[in-house]
Amino acid sequence: MSVKKEEGVDAALNHLKIVDPILYAAALPHAEHLRGKAVRRRKTGNKLFAELASSITGQQLSTKAADTIWRRVRDACKGEVTPEAIQKLRAPTLRKAGLSAAKVKSLKELSKAVLSGKLNLLLLTKLPEEEAVMQLSSVWGIGRWTAEMFLMFALQREDVFSPGDLGLRRSIEQLYGLEKDIHQKELELISIRWSPHRTFASRVLWRIRDTT
Repeated sequence: MSVKKEEGVDAALNHLKIVDPILYAAALPHAEHLRGKAVRRRKTGNKLFAELASSITGQQLSTKAADTIWRRVRDACKGEVTPEAIQKLRAPTLRKAGLSAAKVKSLKELSKAVLSGKLNLLLLTKLPEEEAVMQLSSVWGIGRWTAEMFLMFALQREDVFSPGDLGLRRSIEQLYGLEKDIHQKELELISIRWSPHRTFASRVLWRIRDTT
């Protein structure tokens, strides 16, 4: 386990204890599980590309269907999904793997942006969250939710919150006894107190929802 990251989990819990006792108390039973999920690993540009391509592939699909299609895409790329491999594949080949026409276009546009230097996935780790989201969202087919998930899970950014995520919304409504479908602005206002540990807070909220 990364010592630095373990300290990060402790720092996040200590912060929540001060600013949000409700979420802090809810997080405590899941602390060890979250520690185990918090190991940092250095990733290459190709690894980040593959993770983003996989996210695009799985949009609006069940986990089982997404895994099946992704495996076919990876096989078509001869085992490694890279910008170069995607660019070389013809659209009918990707469609045969199970991708929709829109997702084929999105993967092609993503690989083109990376190869041209318009989008540098490694440099996104150094940009403010909003700027990183905007750069990702500039690629055809990548929406804000996909960009936010990429920042959280692939880039492991520590202060990201996705107010459009239904799971986070429902967990917050349940935990704080709020009315259903409160406005995203209200969710954002609640999340501000968790900064600079909003990613950790989000993981807590997802974990609560998955275990209740």
